[in-house]
Amino acid sequence: MASVCVIGGKSGTGKSTSGRNLDPKITFWINADKKDLPFKGWAGKFNKDAGNYAKTSSPVQILNVLKAIPEKAPHIKYVVIDTINRVMTDKVMRDRNVKGFDKWSELAGGIYDIIQYSNESLPEDMVLFLLCHTEEGFTDMGAQYKKVQTSGKQLDKIVIESMSTIVLFTNIKHSEGKNEYFFETQTDGISTAKSPEGMFESFLIPNDLNEVAEAIINYKH
Repeated sequence: MASVCVIGGKSGTGKSTSGRNLDPKITFWINADKKDLPFKGWAGKFNKDAGNYAKTSSPVQILNVLKAIPEKAPHIKYVVIDTINRVMTDKVMRDRNVKGFDKWSELAGGIYDIIQYSNESLPEDMVLFLLCHTEEGFTDMGAQYKKVQTSGKQLDKIVIESMSTIVLFTNIKHSEGKNEYFFETQTDGISTAKSPEGMFESFLIPNDLNEVAEAIINYKH
């Protein structure tokens, strides 16, 4: 089974930029947000001609891409879905005239199928990066929380974080007029961040998906 790594954070906190050092020869980028990627030279690295890029927010099409990779592109080791929230919102908007429970069930099922297929059927040496927006707030009991943002009560019940052992949250440090971008590897008592013991050396690590992928693969083997 592949390793699913959830990357959570608000817009502009470094989720997509963290993929800047991934090797395009072994990486497939699924651009669900359908906008330019935020690192220099991205279009020369990831494009349809190179066979490592797709622009779609359809859960069915994303799942089909994942199913095709082992057979048609076995050299691919890393897959980025950027972002899963756009998959959710586009599905909701496409079905905005559909009434009743079915559209929410279909939405939850599509997201579930993507993650579950990756966990169960993709090759063991692959890493799927699931980029997600986060939401913050307080429960009815007054407890503060920070978690992956979802659409619909069914996805809230599924809990995307529960389908992965690695959930990293973005973190920005402001120093001397510039920002430094990191990932949180464990919960701070508020977020749902987590990672296996010993996978990462510290609470904060650089926001570099290539380094994260290497740590995941080395930990498994």
